[in-house]
Amino acid sequence: MEVDPATPDPAAQHAVRRLLLPRETRMVSKGDFERAWKQGSRARGDVLLVIASPNSAGCARLGLSIGKKVWKDAVGRNRVRRVFREAFRMTRQDLPAGFDYILVAAAPKLKPTLGPTSRELARLGPKAVARFEKKRDETPGPQ
Repeated sequence: MEVDPATPDPAAQHAVRRLLLPRETRMVSKGDFERAWKQGSRARGDVLLVIASPNSAGCARLGLSIGKKVWKDAVGRNRVRRVFREAFRMTRQDLPAGFDYILVAAAPKLKPTLGPTSRELARLGPKAVARFEKKRDETPGPQ
Protein backbone atom coordinates (compact mmCIF):
# COMPACT_ATOMS: atom_id res chain seq x y z
CA MET A 1 0.00 0.00 0.00
CA GLU A 2 1.51 3.28 -1.05
CA VAL A 3 1.21 6.28 1.19
CA ASP A 4 0.16 9.56 -0.36
CA PRO A 5 3.13 11.95 -0.05
CA ALA A 6 0.79 14.93 -0.43
CA THR A 7 -0.80 14.04 2.93
CA PRO A 8 1.82 14.70 5.63
CA ASP A 9 -0.38 13.75 8.59
CA PRO A 10 -0.06 10.00 9.43
CA ALA A 11 -3.60 9.92 10.89
CA ALA A 12 -5.00 11.27 7.61
CA GLN A 13 -3.02 8.65 5.68
CA HIS A 14 -4.50 5.92 7.88
CA ALA A 15 -8.01 7.28 7.20
CA VAL A 16 -7.36 7.11 3.45
CA ARG A 17 -6.17 3.50 3.72
CA ARG A 18 -9.28 2.40 5.63
CA LEU A 19 -11.57 3.56 2.83
CA LEU A 20 -10.08 1.15 0.31
CA LEU A 21 -11.36 -2.34 -0.34
CA PRO A 22 -8.56 -4.80 0.46
CA ARG A 23 -7.76 -7.45 -2.13
CA GLU A 24 -9.16 -10.24 0.07
CA THR A 25 -12.63 -8.64 -0.20
CA ARG A 26 -12.66 -8.85 -4.01
CA MET A 27 -13.37 -11.81 -6.24
CA VAL A 28 -10.47 -12.03 -8.67
CA SER A 29 -10.36 -15.52 -10.18
CA LYS A 30 -12.43 -16.69 -13.11
CA GLY A 31 -13.23 -19.92 -11.25
CA ASP A 32 -14.85 -18.01 -8.38
CA PHE A 33 -17.10 -16.16 -10.82
CA GLU A 34 -18.06 -19.36 -12.67
CA ARG A 35 -18.88 -21.15 -9.41
CA ALA A 36 -21.02 -18.25 -8.21
CA TRP A 37 -22.91 -18.00 -11.51
CA LYS A 38 -23.65 -21.76 -11.52
CA GLN A 39 -24.34 -22.42 -7.83
CA GLY A 40 -25.34 -19.04 -6.40
CA SER A 41 -28.78 -17.82 -5.45
CA ARG A 42 -30.21 -14.61 -6.83
CA ALA A 43 -32.20 -11.71 -5.46
CA ARG A 44 -33.38 -8.92 -7.76
CA GLY A 45 -34.30 -5.35 -6.92
CA ASP A 46 -34.86 -2.14 -8.85
CA VAL A 47 -31.15 -1.29 -9.06
CA LEU A 48 -29.29 -4.57 -8.46
CA LEU A 49 -29.29 -8.26 -9.14
CA VAL A 50 -27.29 -9.89 -6.33
CA ILE A 51 -25.86 -13.38 -6.75
CA ALA A 52 -24.65 -14.96 -3.49
CA SER A 53 -22.45 -18.03 -3.26
CA PRO A 54 -20.44 -19.37 -0.30
CA ASN A 55 -16.67 -18.94 -0.28
CA SER A 56 -13.82 -20.35 1.76
CA ALA A 57 -12.35 -16.92 2.58
CA GLY A 58 -14.62 -16.37 5.58
CA CYS A 59 -15.45 -12.77 4.63
CA ALA A 60 -17.86 -11.08 2.25
CA ARG A 61 -16.26 -10.64 -1.19
CA LEU A 62 -17.38 -8.47 -4.10
CA GLY A 63 -17.57 -9.32 -7.78
CA LEU A 64 -18.90 -6.97 -10.45
CA SER A 65 -20.46 -7.88 -13.77
CA ILE A 66 -21.06 -4.78 -15.88
CA GLY A 67 -21.69 -5.67 -19.52
CA LYS A 68 -20.41 -3.91 -22.61
CA LYS A 69 -23.63 -4.75 -24.43
CA VAL A 70 -25.59 -2.50 -22.10
CA TRP A 71 -23.10 0.37 -21.68
CA LYS A 72 -21.24 0.96 -24.92
CA ASP A 73 -19.05 3.66 -23.41
CA ALA A 74 -16.41 2.91 -20.79
CA VAL A 75 -17.33 6.05 -18.85
CA GLY A 76 -20.82 4.70 -18.11
CA ARG A 77 -19.55 1.24 -17.14
CA ASN A 78 -16.90 2.68 -14.84
CA ARG A 79 -19.40 4.97 -13.12
CA VAL A 80 -21.68 2.01 -12.38
CA ARG A 81 -18.68 0.05 -11.05
CA ARG A 82 -17.67 2.91 -8.76
CA VAL A 83 -21.17 3.25 -7.30
CA PHE A 84 -21.54 -0.52 -6.80
CA ARG A 85 -18.07 -0.79 -5.23
CA GLU A 86 -18.76 2.07 -2.81
CA ALA A 87 -22.17 0.62 -1.89
CA PHE A 88 -20.47 -2.69 -1.07
CA ARG A 89 -17.77 -0.95 0.96
CA MET A 90 -20.43 0.87 3.00
CA THR A 91 -22.61 -2.21 3.64
CA ARG A 92 -19.96 -4.95 3.85
CA GLN A 93 -20.31 -5.28 7.64
CA ASP A 94 -24.09 -5.77 7.30
CA LEU A 95 -23.78 -8.62 4.79
CA PRO A 96 -23.44 -12.25 5.92
CA ALA A 97 -19.75 -13.20 6.00
CA GLY A 98 -18.40 -16.17 4.08
CA PHE A 99 -20.23 -15.39 0.84
CA ASP A 100 -19.27 -13.99 -2.55
CA TYR A 101 -21.61 -11.32 -3.90
CA ILE A 102 -21.74 -10.61 -7.62
CA LEU A 103 -23.52 -7.34 -8.36
CA VAL A 104 -25.20 -6.89 -11.72
CA ALA A 105 -27.24 -3.90 -12.85
CA ALA A 106 -30.93 -4.83 -12.81
CA ALA A 107 -31.87 -2.64 -15.77
CA PRO A 108 -30.16 -1.58 -19.01
CA LYS A 109 -28.62 1.90 -19.12
CA LEU A 110 -29.05 2.21 -15.37
CA LYS A 111 -27.62 5.34 -13.72
CA PRO A 112 -27.42 4.28 -10.07
CA THR A 113 -26.98 6.59 -7.11
CA LEU A 114 -25.20 5.59 -3.93
CA GLY A 115 -28.01 5.88 -1.36
CA PRO A 116 -30.63 3.65 -3.01
CA THR A 117 -27.95 1.22 -4.18
CA SER A 118 -26.55 0.80 -0.65
CA ARG A 119 -30.00 0.29 0.85
CA GLU A 120 -30.93 -2.25 -1.80
CA LEU A 121 -27.67 -4.18 -1.37
CA ALA A 122 -28.20 -4.31 2.40
CA ARG A 123 -31.66 -5.77 1.76
CA LEU A 124 -30.87 -8.13 -1.15
CA GLY A 125 -27.59 -9.60 0.13
CA PRO A 126 -29.13 -11.39 3.13
CA LYS A 127 -32.14 -12.34 0.99
CA ALA A 128 -29.90 -14.10 -1.58
CA VAL A 129 -28.00 -15.87 1.22
CA ALA A 130 -31.27 -17.05 2.79
CA ARG A 131 -32.38 -18.41 -0.60
CA PHE A 132 -29.08 -20.25 -0.97
CA GLU A 133 -29.35 -21.80 2.48
CA LYS A 134 -32.97 -22.80 1.90
CA LYS A 135 -32.02 -24.42 -1.41
CA ARG A 136 -29.09 -26.23 0.26
CA ASP A 137 -31.33 -27.52 3.09
CA GLU A 138 -33.95 -28.79 0.64
CA THR A 139 -31.44 -30.67 -1.51
CA PRO A 140 -31.25 -34.30 -0.43
CA GLY A 141 -27.76 -35.50 0.44
CA PRO A 142 -26.11 -38.69 -0.88
CA GLN A 143 -27.65 -41.87 0.47
